[in-house]
Amino acid sequence: MSQTDSPLGTAPVGKLVLQLAIPAMLAQFVNILYSVVDRMYVGHIAGAGDAALAGVGVCAPVVTMITAIGALIGFGGGPLMSIRMVRRDMDGARQIITNSFYLLLALSVLATVPLLIFKRQILFTFGCSELLWDYAQAYFTTYVSGTVFALLSYGLNQITMSQGFSGTAMRSVMLGAAVNIALDPVFIFALHMGVRGAALATVLSQACSTVYILRFLFSGRAAVRITRQSVNFGWM
Repeated sequence: MSQTDSPLGTAPVGKLVLQLAIPAMLAQFVNILYSVVDRMYVGHIAGAGDAALAGVGVCAPVVTMITAIGALIGFGGGPLMSIRMVRRDMDGARQIITNSFYLLLALSVLATVPLLIFKRQILFTFGCSELLWDYAQAYFTTYVSGTVFALLSYGLNQITMSQGFSGTAMRSVMLGAAVNIALDPVFIFALHMGVRGAALATVLSQACSTVYILRFLFSGRAAVRITRQSVNFGWM
């Protein structure tokens, strides 16, 4: 798909708003299902539903923080890339998306390592207790270990929307949600993994979403592809 295939700059404004906004809103709504579905299943764990649900809830601030890091790059790099696209500066647009990709990878490492090292201090700061520790640390450790997928899926989906392909971004999010809904009962109940299974299902669903969106952004279907060029902050 070439630059001319993107509706940005060619479609009427009213049509463009609906074409981009509706899939974007649906994607955001579906994204919420990750946490909602986890809690629905976790709350039904026999004999431990209340404590398990509370333990997962303690992890919510960190999950939100990880999402915010992805948004930092996605909502920042996406508009900058769109501006370059409008100016027909495709080299600059490619540099921005490549920089964003590498920044997401770097930030995933910078976030994962300290979170895992200081997980006890972090969880007790957010209200964990000894009673909830086993549940909270199991969910926290598994989820944080997959931070790279959370950052890439969220950040690159925003960048894909900024190219005008909100439908592709929506399908990526919906794929992840479907995988999460399917795997949660398998891991939590069938394999008796409990809250760790809920977190693992979420990580794998985000991995599927990441693979889907990366295949698009590395292919010729994207208006601006991720290229194998070095990081250059001169575009700022």
